[in-house]
This record gives sequence, C-alpha cells and structure tokens, in this order.
Amino acid sequence: MQYVTIEMPVRLWQRVDGCVDNSMAVDVVDAVMESVVAGSCVQDAGWRASAAYSGERDQFGWPPSEHLLPITLRRSHWDWILSQLDRWEPYETDGVAEDARGVIGEALREA
Repeated sequence: MQYVTIEMPVRLWQRVDGCVDNSMAVDVVDAVMESVVAGSCVQDAGWRASAAYSGERDQFGWPPSEHLLPITLRRSHWDWILSQLDRWEPYETDGVAEDARGVIGEALREA
C-alpha cells in the first residue's frame, strides 16, 4: 500500500471536496459502498489537513484560498479522486477541476 502526500491550494481542494461530496451523495443512494468509503477517507484527510492550519479562516472555515494543504492518501484514493473529477467535469464551468487534476496527476507521476 503506497501513501502519497500532495500539496494543493485550498481553492483546488475545495473542488475535490465538492466532487467527492457529490459522488458520496449519489453513490450511497445507489449502494455503491466502495465509493462511499473511499469518499469518507478522502474527506477525512482534507479535514485533517485543513484543521492543522492555525491562521485566519474564511466565513466557511477554510484557510486562505492559496494556502497549500498537504493531503496524505493512499495512491488508490488519489486515483479515485481523479475518476470523480472526471465524473463531474461535464458540470464544471470554470476549469478548476482541470487544474486540480493537473496537480494530482503530476504529483502521482513523480511518486
């Protein structure tokens, strides 16, 4: 089992978190429990990384948008994240998921 830590700006992690949340909401209804469990692990890692930040936060509790969050996950979870970003890409209008995919993909190639 390989763990990989990827640092990404909060603004990109927020898109990951949103896609994960959407996937979990749909997949729990469809009883795709492997996806729900993967999503729970991903969200927990993001919450832990965000909680480690000790500075000022925005009105939603997030660190500043350009603060780098060091997220540590199993490589399989990172692969799952990439698939969820692809899953929700048709609904994207601003290119943030593509940026997140680029950061993750580059880091995985180097790992």
